Amino acid sequence: MLKQNWLKKLIKPLLILMVLILGGSVVSVFANSQVTTGSPVQPATEDIAWDYEADVVVVGAGASGLPAALKAMEDGSSVILVEANFDVGGHVAVSEGQFHSGGGTMDQEKWNIEDSADLYYYDHTRGSSINSRYNDAAYVRSIANAMNEAYSFIMDNGVKTLDVEPMVRSYYRDGGNDGDSVGRMTYVDASDWENTYTGTEAAGIGISRPLEQSLREKGAQFLLNYHMDKIYRDGMFEGQVTGIQASYSPTILPGEEEPLPSQMSEGNIEETKETVNVKANKAVIICTGGSTGNVEFRTMMDPRLGEHLDGLAGMPFSDQDASGEYAAMEVGGALGALGNYTSVVGANITAPRRFGVQYGYGRGWTEDSVIWPLVRANGIVPDFDSLVIVNMVGERIGNEDQYALGQQDVNREEFFDQALTGTFIDPDGDGNAEAYGGPLWAIMDQAAAERNGWDMDAEGVLDYEEGYAFKADTLEELAEKLVNKYHEDIKMDPETLVDTITRYNEFVKNGKDEDWGREDTLVNTIEEGPFYALWATPSMHDTQAGIRVNENMQVVDIYGEPIPNLFAAGEASGGMRVHGLGRVMTSGYVAGRAAASVDEAGLATADTALNPDFAGAETNDRTKTNKAEYFSQRGLSLDTMTHSEKEAEIESWLNDADAKGEEESAEEESDTANNVFEGQSDNGFGGRLKLQITVEDGQMTAIEVIEHAETTGIGDEALKQLSEKALETQSADHDVVSGASVSSRAFMEALKQAMENAGL
Repeated sequence: MLKQNWLKKLIKPLLILMVLILGGSVVSVFANSQVTTGSPVQPATEDIAWDYEADVVVVGAGASGLPAALKAMEDGSSVILVEANFDVGGHVAVSEGQFHSGGGTMDQEKWNIEDSADLYYYDHTRGSSINSRYNDAAYVRSIANAMNEAYSFIMDNGVKTLDVEPMVRSYYRDGGNDGDSVGRMTYVDASDWENTYTGTEAAGIGISRPLEQSLREKGAQFLLNYHMDKIYRDGMFEGQVTGIQASYSPTILPGEEEPLPSQMSEGNIEETKETVNVKANKAVIICTGGSTGNVEFRTMMDPRLGEHLDGLAGMPFSDQDASGEYAAMEVGGALGALGNYTSVVGANITAPRRFGVQYGYGRGWTEDSVIWPLVRANGIVPDFDSLVIVNMVGERIGNEDQYALGQQDVNREEFFDQALTGTFIDPDGDGNAEAYGGPLWAIMDQAAAERNGWDMDAEGVLDYEEGYAFKADTLEELAEKLVNKYHEDIKMDPETLVDTITRYNEFVKNGKDEDWGREDTLVNTIEEGPFYALWATPSMHDTQAGIRVNENMQVVDIYGEPIPNLFAAGEASGGMRVHGLGRVMTSGYVAGRAAASVDEAGLATADTALNPDFAGAETNDRTKTNKAEYFSQRGLSLDTMTHSEKEAEIESWLNDADAKGEEESAEEESDTANNVFEGQSDNGFGGRLKLQITVEDGQMTAIEVIEHAETTGIGDEALKQLSEKALETQSADHDVVSGASVSSRAFMEALKQAMENAGL
């Protein structure tokens, strides 16, 4: 302790002196982040002209900011939410609306799922799981203790969940990467709300809207269109945090003059000053949503994550610009659990679901979106049987089978590791080759478009104008026309591209990929012009690390000391890698509770222990270490499934693993009969949906959905109902199943195609 205090006395004056000498030039370090507009030198508190004030200032009105504000208000504090966007919701508003909540929640209890805070803590501190390996144990303990309570709190404030059994994902002891041993995934019921942001049925709106409505009814104030640039702290690197500075950041669509308005307005602060200062009498809570959108910040964690990874989840509605991280660092804040940032498996880096556009993550957008002019085009759901992935010079970059795998599949990591560094170019021919990791392009032909029913020239499909898609009559012309965004000086070599596709076509005809070992998607040649090059560069999803906090979500400095009156939650906080909204919302709840409890020194006094009212089983036999060998390498399915389905699968494996393996082998060896016809739709809730029908004597005798990514327990149940109706009526025209309208329409579209192929 004496050594640490000595270092602090030495280093802090030096830091302050450095800032004073460099003055405004110090902000050049952060120039690309767009988060700092002037010198970070702190004015004296008494010299700041405050425009607004509240007990608690919450920066960011998303999945962590909304519950943080609600909890702070419930505990007696006044609240102002400062949001950079034109409306409330952040990343959650355009998300799938997937909770990830455990510890014995009301939904788990409804389905007789045994869980506890201890089991949740155990699962998310296991070194054997990549999703838990680098987690901060104190952070996880705090989340585990509060999650059940926070879940009930969210429901009390208007959020509803679908009456579906909680799901479990690709558990690491089955060969996946997820840490959850029991069903914890539930889904939001958004039937009361329209998602005007995406123009789709993205269910996250069923979280943000009711929480926003509850806040407005309770008297919260909203300062929209203001981007937080600076945190005020007495003494800069010591003393209490007193408030923030924010700059006007309206969203004005191309060709328009007026900013976009928010849907709800009660409690809005009408303001357009260039900058405002907002005083926090108790606390500032950073809920800015993370850092994946800031190239300078993310490449500090992983240098491979360059500017070409520009298809960020949530964009162009919700950015993650590291503004919270930078502002906290400027007043002494540390970063935490940074090891979580570099993994390319799971919810950090992923293949885009739609090619030929910038924003290819997730299910996408429609022209009904209020920000469609920013989206521009929605792309195509890739048919990996009909394409190859090439780098900037036209060479294949890996095994496309791996790129086509599901987001949670650990086997796709090999492709990412190759693709993110695998292109070597010697631009000057002097032997100083340089390594690049993108962009990547999907090369396909007109036969692929016709096979999939794509209209490649239709408005709003491919983004030719902004350089995310190219089309040409020959491969040579395609290579010459293609411009590599972010690396325009590097040209694709026509001869290289032609050689790549020629060699690949030979592999298809011979049935063997001699370069990369591709098997599953080695199906169609690429020979029929015109040819297409579509942006297929990986997307970044969740932020997996951020500001270091303690168990009260209070920001700590590089010495581990809490910064008075400053808190962080959600993806802006570092400490726990897990996909889903449970951790984000729970951390917001904890931060709101802590912020309302600060003492005169600005330190949280809230109790982080498990509330006895929400305690589950004292212990759980699944947490015993002697279970590790029992569960290891059992090789069960990595598919998301209900808790009871997973339990049944485990039971089946225990009783007759050999029979299960023989059954799978028999299925793989079976040939498709001549009276079986396929159809597909790319418009399912989760993307592509494929089915096949069996026809005998002019009648459908069987319908089997062979590929889909619809929600387990919702979409797949709808598909079963529709299959039964279609066989009964011998028709593809039916009413949609309630709660699964998107899945229903995709099923009927695919069925019509299959029936047409069969001549019915």
